[in-house]
Amino acid sequence: MTSKAAGLGAARVDPSGAVVAGSFGTWRVTYTAGERGVEDGGRIRVFTECDTDWGLPQLHDPAAADYLTVESPPEAPVSVRIDSVKGLTLFVHGRGLVAGDEVTVTYGDRSGGGAGSRAQCFSEGRRYFHVAEALGAGAPFTTLPDSPHVAVTGGDAARLMVIAPSTTTVGQGVRVLVRVEDSWGNPAAAYRGSVRLTASGVDMATLEHTFTVADGGLWWVEGWAGRPGAHTLTVGDGRLAGVSNPMVVTAEKPAHTLYWGDPHGGQVADARKIPDFFRYARDAAGISFVGYQRNDHAHSSADYTAQQAAEQAFDEPGRFVPLPGFEWSAEPSEGGHHNVYFRRHGQPMRRNSHWDVEDRSDEDKDLPHITDVYAAYRGTDTLITPHVGGEHANLTYHEPALEPALEVTSTHGSFEWFLRESLEHGYQMGFVGGSDSHDGRPGADSPGHQERRYARGGLTGLFVGGDLRLDSVHEALGARRCYATTGARIVTSVRLGDHQMGASVRTSAPPVLSVAVHGTAPLESVEVYRGVDLIYSHPLEQTTVPHAVRLLWQGASRKMSYSGVQWDGSLRLTGGSISEVEQIRFDSPRSHIWDVKEGSLRWRSVQCGYRSGLVVHVVGVGDTANVRLDVAVSTTMLSRPLFGGHGDDEPPRMAYAPGERVALTCRVSELERGARTVPLGVLDRSLTLSLAPSPRRTRSAEFDFRDDAPRPGVNAYWVRVIQTDMEMAWTSPLFVDYVSPSP
Repeated sequence: MTSKAAGLGAARVDPSGAVVAGSFGTWRVTYTAGERGVEDGGRIRVFTECDTDWGLPQLHDPAAADYLTVESPPEAPVSVRIDSVKGLTLFVHGRGLVAGDEVTVTYGDRSGGGAGSRAQCFSEGRRYFHVAEALGAGAPFTTLPDSPHVAVTGGDAARLMVIAPSTTTVGQGVRVLVRVEDSWGNPAAAYRGSVRLTASGVDMATLEHTFTVADGGLWWVEGWAGRPGAHTLTVGDGRLAGVSNPMVVTAEKPAHTLYWGDPHGGQVADARKIPDFFRYARDAAGISFVGYQRNDHAHSSADYTAQQAAEQAFDEPGRFVPLPGFEWSAEPSEGGHHNVYFRRHGQPMRRNSHWDVEDRSDEDKDLPHITDVYAAYRGTDTLITPHVGGEHANLTYHEPALEPALEVTSTHGSFEWFLRESLEHGYQMGFVGGSDSHDGRPGADSPGHQERRYARGGLTGLFVGGDLRLDSVHEALGARRCYATTGARIVTSVRLGDHQMGASVRTSAPPVLSVAVHGTAPLESVEVYRGVDLIYSHPLEQTTVPHAVRLLWQGASRKMSYSGVQWDGSLRLTGGSISEVEQIRFDSPRSHIWDVKEGSLRWRSVQCGYRSGLVVHVVGVGDTANVRLDVAVSTTMLSRPLFGGHGDDEPPRMAYAPGERVALTCRVSELERGARTVPLGVLDRSLTLSLAPSPRRTRSAEFDFRDDAPRPGVNAYWVRVIQTDMEMAWTSPLFVDYVSPSP
């Protein structure tokens, strides 16, 4: 595609055809000087507005990937500065460029033997190569119209996913989504295979489907629930297979239906892509509600108008609900980042600041501090949720009438310290999960190679009363009938008599909690907490896999945003060899294993807050129980995200500091007596070696728990679920005000 306008330069990208996400290739962006040319000292920028993870160009090794070169007329040599993964700047020297001169930037130059440039990992209909020109030294930049772009599409099929309703009633109609994914989590649009569904307890209109170009890797099929119970559906094509989330069918319609959504679905920088954002949430992610939450300081009034138009256009009661709102984005000293949700469409945005918005006509409406936000929205039908994102919310401030919940997991990581902080303050807040991504994949996002993202996007389970509508979703969130997961559609409920999670209850009897969990994988633990204290861990079968060990690591670097940890480790066997290695929550492709040999391997893992790990299957020379394991790990902490000015302003640059060093040695037989854990530091950083759990462990648990020692006053009872695949769920608390009975 070529960009042309009178008097301005022009730009084109070659090739301009579709690009497979994550593939390696060579792309040339060519700038042609316009009538005025470009003087000595002039500049040209090539950049994108999206939060891309396209390979970072490098200039020093022609034989390596992502090698970038620049060609220009000999009389007008050009220097290049790589600004970030999102852009570069060219500096024109010599006589400058005259009309018709061309400058070509080659991404992934392979002439020296390099692999090419790695395309971004997420699909996108229009990935722009914007080009801007500054015609003289000190001149302002002008972005050329009709920026050249390519379409990024999903790659080959790597997984089959089945998404079913989590709760329904016998005889009720259901819609099931079969999603064919590439290795990056994108819909595999080019898939043309034939799949077959196997359904137990559910009757489907059809069980077979052959994918066509119109499907785009997505097949929605209708059916109806047949009998009570917790059911799953499976899908296969002879090579790939997938199992659905549990679908709990009841004989009678319950008071509340469980829906899944992404209230903090993130944002895209180009408002023209907002309809694609909602379309992906509804059709590809298969969620029922989503919030487009653009950072206020970067969200123009025109773009906010476009957002509101899209929200109303996609509002489909009974099927899909966009949540009107925006992200109030302040520094932590001013309150930090909060999501604002309206119960009605057409509400104005009140920013923290206009620092990245050109139109300042409504600057007098800004709310510079979170206390100003509380004052502005107090008494209105508005909800606010603090989170840990680009900045972390400051929980010193809280408005109970406005803030029903806080976000504990997203693509930034999982933040149990944030959850605990709210409980330590005595706040009555529920827990939600979201994606908080910038790549337009709400409800089903993964971090790719982005340095500021570590995890797959979280989800919020919401128990909605009545029909699915904006007001009913808003009411359920306000009532805290919600829980957070790391993205797995784990079905869980916690009740105290007729009271659901999130409720405030007053009693003089010892509380009896009824807990039900139906996981998407075998259960590792189901734990009941009172405030920050673990008071009960439900007994689960502890069967293990013979001759397999599991190594887990977890934790974060600090109590704020961008708090990831990099784990570099090695494992050696003495008296045995490695037959197979499984990875656990290597969510980012920056996490990988390598140098796998008969008796050793190495790995690097980047994570934040959640547990990652390896399962190593061991073959012994003699008795496998006598095989010795030697593990060595070094951690590196993310320590500072900003380097502008004196280190406290934009642009963001990730800085790392060396952390702990640890070694762990034991024999396989010693693990039969229990796991070995080495604590490494604050925020739950630890390393644990154990026998690997059996994949045949139970996926369900139902029990009652009676607290015979409740504390006088408000007790916050909540449940944490951890699966063996390290996917997690956190239920909103039941806030039980216990009054001791009179003697």
